Amino acid sequence: MLETDLRTYLLTFDSLKSKISNRLYPGWIPENAVMPSVAYLGISRPSHHDIDVAYPRYQFSVFSPKYIEAKEIVAEIRGILQRFKGQMGNSNIIQVVYENEYENYEKDTKLYHIAIDFKFIFWE
Repeated sequence: MLETDLRTYLLTFDSLKSKISNRLYPGWIPENAVMPSVAYLGISRPSHHDIDVAYPRYQFSVFSPKYIEAKEIVAEIRGILQRFKGQMGNSNIIQVVYENEYENYEKDTKLYHIAIDFKFIFWE
């Protein structure tokens, strides 16, 4: 499953783990989690009707009390995933495509939230 392969793959990079440890969560970040943390979530899942290729979009939400720290984590994730081609665990990735980035400050939690989206084109 891509969601599992994605988490396992990203956590093999010491450069990312040095910033977030193992705090990469599918879905939502647990309440009272240590920051910085990252959640990832599928936001769409189109596929072709005539060939076994899917191209879902995933959003990575980076949360940190420090703006620059959040930006550094986003840059690390983008550097790892952008234009990736090949095997990611059991997922045969044709290509990962950077789509968009959005910045926000959440006053109630006092956290910077930067969301970055990727399209994963892969063989189902």
